Amino acid sequence: MSEEKIEVKETDMEDSQRDMVISVVREAQRLYNIDKDVAAFVKEELDKKFGATWHVICGKCFGSRVSYEMGHFILLKCNKVFIEIYRKEKKKFQVNVMIYKCGY
Repeated sequence: MSEEKIEVKETDMEDSQRDMVISVVREAQRLYNIDKDVAAFVKEELDKKFGATWHVICGKCFGSRVSYEMGHFILLKCNKVFIEIYRKEKKKFQVNVMIYKCGY
C-alpha cells in the first residue's frame, strides 16, 4: 500500500510539514494494514516530531467536525482510505472545519 499515490484533498499546512506528514503516512501504511494501527502510528510519530497534540482519523467513510490549530490540518486520500490529521493545542487560535468524506 505504501506505493499507492497519496492525494492531498485539503490542507493549510506549509509544504515542508505536509511532505513530512505524507512521509509518516507512507511509513505507517507500509507497516500496518488496519486503519486503527495506521492512525496510532501516525499520531505517535507526529507527536514526537512536532509536539503534542495530534489527532488522526483513518477510514473509508466518516464524517467529522473539528477545531484545530491553523496551519496544522490535512486531509489525504490513498486508494479508498481517507486520513484526516490535525493538531489541537490549548490557548492557540483555532478554526472550525466541517468535513464529510465517504470513499465508496
